[in-house]
Amino acid sequence: MTDTPQPGELDLDDLARTRRRPPPADVRPVPGKLARREADALLRSYLEPPCFPEAVRRLAARHLLVLVGEEEIGKRLGGLALLSRMSLAESTITVLSPASTVAELLGATEYAPGRAYLLHDWIATGTDPGELAALARELAELGSYLVITRDGAPSRAVEVEQPWAAPDPRELFDLCLSTYNLRAGVAPDTLVKARHRAAELPTPAQVVRLAAGLAPGAARAAEEVAAWFDTKPAMREVLAAAALAFTGPLPEAAFEARLARLDPIWQAHESAPPAPPGPHPLISRAGGRAGFPTPEHRGQVLAELAARYGFWLWQPLRAWVRSLTAEEPEVRTRAAEGVAALASYAFKEARAEFLEVWAAGTAGERLAAADALSYMCADDTLAPKALRLALEWAADPARATTAAVALGGDLALRYPADCGRALRRLADGDGPAAAVARRMGPDA
Repeated sequence: MTDTPQPGELDLDDLARTRRRPPPADVRPVPGKLARREADALLRSYLEPPCFPEAVRRLAARHLLVLVGEEEIGKRLGGLALLSRMSLAESTITVLSPASTVAELLGATEYAPGRAYLLHDWIATGTDPGELAALARELAELGSYLVITRDGAPSRAVEVEQPWAAPDPRELFDLCLSTYNLRAGVAPDTLVKARHRAAELPTPAQVVRLAAGLAPGAARAAEEVAAWFDTKPAMREVLAAAALAFTGPLPEAAFEARLARLDPIWQAHESAPPAPPGPHPLISRAGGRAGFPTPEHRGQVLAELAARYGFWLWQPLRAWVRSLTAEEPEVRTRAAEGVAALASYAFKEARAEFLEVWAAGTAGERLAAADALSYMCADDTLAPKALRLALEWAADPARATTAAVALGGDLALRYPADCGRALRRLADGDGPAAAVARRMGPDA
């Protein structure tokens, strides 16, 4: 750009340089296919909630079912489990775009006879009972089945909607132990403590991760992190582990410099005794770089932080993480990756405290928000949420520029048609968002 960008405005030449990176191998385009063996692997630790038998009956009768409930209660796996109970001509499940409208599902989607379809985390703003009934009739004529999941409360389309609930966390934990034979070699007191923690976790996914952490190989990382937090470590040690989760691995000097900037932020919020001398139990300093001993430690640390600590820790940590977007691209990208990882354990907090704020902020913050959505695309559960955020931002003048960057990133690999349409709509406008959309769009 020849003109100097205004505060919060992205320099297109800088954008072109900083957005070049190889596409991740684990981002699969949607619509796409999910092989039965992949679905079976996901369902190995699935526990049917009390509403499941009724849902099986209704899907078999109607051929269309919309699972409705709170976020992160297992609706996606519930949909896969329901479809696996149906009589199908082919076991492959077709995954549809969460941005599909009722009209597109009814008139623009080609359904093959005897097939299974899943639409997870539907972004529909409203549902028409008549159109959904017509869609159910079309599927019934073909002998095909479609399960849709969406967050929220039941709507007027009660005939095809099924209220959903999470299974009992203790029963789910016990099922995971049995399925994966995780009791062998694990101390009984460790199992008792883990089951008690499972009962307090808010989502089935966190319960499964907790149980999986007891497996050989993963057990050491899970036990080390949980056991360390059980000792009630000094807050400066907790903050150091938290800081590494949002920045590491980095050269040791670079990490220490950024950690030093966290201390005054914390002191302004609440005083704390100094950390005990000596090496940090969770921070490795091999080869001149600060990092966790194993990659699994990062997720474990974020899970523990989300489950154990509240405002008095997260307030200063939040301010510090937000400030990382003013750093060089490597640090900014690490912070975005950390926020995306946090979304796996506390999506509402990651969205409200970081993503929404960054999306309307400075140029660095906007790039960090877009990067975070790109990292979320590698997770089948988080990807629809990332698309929803980008489309919402595209309709918000304060965040439309960020949306254009995100829609042209890894989101376009996961949802090429949806992102292409959204970018063309933005490009047809004017202002900074239109300029970025034209640079990031499929026709660029």
